Amino acid sequence: MSKLKIFTAVLVLAVCNALAIPFKVETVKEGAGDTIRAGQLIKVHYKGYLYLDSAKILAEKNRVLDSLRLADSLRLANDLGSAQVAGVTQVDTTKLLKGSAEAATETASEAESTESEGQLPFANSYEQGEPLEFTLGMGMVIQGWEKGLVGMKVGEIRKMYVPYQMAYGENSLEGIPAYSDLYFEVELVGAEKPMEPDVFPKNVEGLKWREAGKGLKIYDEKVGSGKPTAIGSVLKTHYTGWLLSGRKFGSSKDLGKPLQVVLGAGKMIKGWEIGLDGMREGGVRWFRVSPNMGYGATAYSMIPSNSTLIFKVELVSSEIDESLAESMDFFPDTTTLTFENGPEGLRYAVIKQGEEGAEPAQKGQNAHVHYTGWLTNGYKFDSSRDRGQVFSFPLGGGRVIRGWELGVQGMLPGEKRILIVPPGLGYGSRGAGPIPGGSTLIFAVEYLGQD
Repeated sequence: MSKLKIFTAVLVLAVCNALAIPFKVETVKEGAGDTIRAGQLIKVHYKGYLYLDSAKILAEKNRVLDSLRLADSLRLANDLGSAQVAGVTQVDTTKLLKGSAEAATETASEAESTESEGQLPFANSYEQGEPLEFTLGMGMVIQGWEKGLVGMKVGEIRKMYVPYQMAYGENSLEGIPAYSDLYFEVELVGAEKPMEPDVFPKNVEGLKWREAGKGLKIYDEKVGSGKPTAIGSVLKTHYTGWLLSGRKFGSSKDLGKPLQVVLGAGKMIKGWEIGLDGMREGGVRWFRVSPNMGYGATAYSMIPSNSTLIFKVELVSSEIDESLAESMDFFPDTTTLTFENGPEGLRYAVIKQGEEGAEPAQKGQNAHVHYTGWLTNGYKFDSSRDRGQVFSFPLGGGRVIRGWELGVQGMLPGEKRILIVPPGLGYGSRGAGPIPGGSTLIFAVEYLGQD
């Protein structure tokens, strides 16, 4: 990088710093109760404005930045020595930059002296009707809010003057240009009590584990007395997860609110799908999840590949959502189904009968289906129901895997089947996307009819 570029970059920061307002917080209405701190789930109403004469300040910032870009484009040879570039006569770049910075500073001073002018609104949660909910101290809001809200009490209203460095910086958002200094009026309308963090057991191997599946052990610290879980239940859980070494990688308690999941939807690791089965509200259960029941060879930011995981899970509530259960496919318990042997190694079970006397699906027709596909470990790799879009394909046209061509043919409108598709009728040894080579696939397919 040339000396001029370095000099220009430093001056860009210097000019923007000169234009930025100082961070300031004022309480205009006192609240009541305990003060809030990092880690609490809170609700706030707020109004947001581009600070004071922001349009004027931003225009000046842009003018200064344009001047700096011009200086950079001149590329004076020999570290600001004498030269002519593209026919442009050498200019005194130092004076140009210095003059721009001084002018910018003067403009910022003028703007701050007109404190009641030029507030440009860009957000108002009161008009939207719902307060904003987030956990303080978790990086969910701008730095100015993280710092400025600490110590508030419910009912309190604060004014916050936030320089662009503590807001969105050089990024622009809808209604907020880059390098915008912001002004907020924030009312704290609710705050959950801080949650005590879970503690990793000193002797995790000494817990009274029992086998719940190959690669999964569970221990009930507390047996609940409320409603039991069931496939299709909407569950609210508090959890903390650790590596076997005791290093924590995630916790709903750090976020201040429970995690909501749907049992049987295939969106959790298999260890959770099996481990949550049979719990009752109010129960506290520990999971010891081997890699084959967890994330396997896949690595995440805080979870190395092939990690054994420890979870503490508290079931807060379990509610059946009938409409949700009807609209979703859940990973089937294949041990309870009666399968028939289809052609070429395909196996299928009819779990919902179709319309008697209706025309079955035949080759040459455009078939309409809803489907969900899983690996045998319960991992859901695709679902038309999740997208809310019916899938259509020409039966016998070679547009889908062979297992589908064989499994859908003969289905009646309204019929639903579970297909067990061996690798030779699926994606073979090559695999596809999230499907490893050599995978046996499980599909729930509902035939909706034809064109």
